[in-house]
Amino acid sequence: MFLRKTIALTVRKPISRVNLLEKNTKSVLCIGAAHWDVRSECHTTVRQGTSNPVTVSRYPGGVAHNVAMNLNRLGVKAGLLSYWGQDVAGDALEQQFVAQGLDILTLPRSETFSTATYTAVLQPGGELAFGLADMEIYDHVSPAMFAGLEERLASYPIWFIDTNMPVSVLEALSRQCGSDPFLAADAVSVAKASKLNSILKYLDILFCNVDEASELVGQTIVSEEDIVKAGFALVNKGAKAVVISAGMKGAYIFEAEDFKHFPAIEVEITDVTGAGDSLIAGTLSGIAEGYKPDVALKRGINAASITVKDQGATSENLRDLSLGVIGS
Repeated sequence: MFLRKTIALTVRKPISRVNLLEKNTKSVLCIGAAHWDVRSECHTTVRQGTSNPVTVSRYPGGVAHNVAMNLNRLGVKAGLLSYWGQDVAGDALEQQFVAQGLDILTLPRSETFSTATYTAVLQPGGELAFGLADMEIYDHVSPAMFAGLEERLASYPIWFIDTNMPVSVLEALSRQCGSDPFLAADAVSVAKASKLNSILKYLDILFCNVDEASELVGQTIVSEEDIVKAGFALVNKGAKAVVISAGMKGAYIFEAEDFKHFPAIEVEITDVTGAGDSLIAGTLSGIAEGYKPDVALKRGINAASITVKDQGATSENLRDLSLGVIGS
């Protein structure tokens, strides 16, 4: 969504939405994918049926992780709840996240499935040749696994969930959330967006891109007028606020009968991988600071513009992003 220059279980002490926007809560629980991303960049054009020399790098990824890490760098306490295998990869993830300052809420480790991994095989110029997603472990998360975590969950006034979790888990968390805490969700992809259909009425804010919005409303989107229609359609389906990111056209936020458009920020782009997750984190950080969603989105836009200038899905430079970008 950024131009290149020349160049988302018992609550003991509920916090109402009104109070959430009136005082500094500054903590967000992120529930969803947190796994290893493996980047294999080929030295020459990928050739089928033979070995290809590559340079391999490995770093933590997954939507929930990326949002949590970005929140942490934006000065917001971030909790992370995901599902890992009983393996070295899962151990390494948990150790790294704790060292980075994230509050880890652990589900029982899987003895059947390995910790998720996404491998991107890239052409020499960085273009994706193909991706390999070993994500089956997420399909086996169940609501029963959250038993015993009620107090930890209730300690967070803002929950963020992503659609890497099964529908049964998304529905159970949404019902548990009820009117408190504030509930945010990301559609993640066109293939996974439909998982949100049954919980839209619980969402305080929904994040999606144009393609995901199109899938959710069942309509083709080709113009700004289509984006506006889709945004209000999602509000009518129950979401209290809807953010639709629209690439070079910027981002739109819809609430009740009103919408606002925020234009794209022109930057020199290095890697667009983390733009969406940074936009979410920036927006949620503003909400955690007490700003209304439409105002907080300004920080989301700025956070995304910082991240795309760096390699990877998260950026250390987010630590320098001031709340001043929100303005009045």
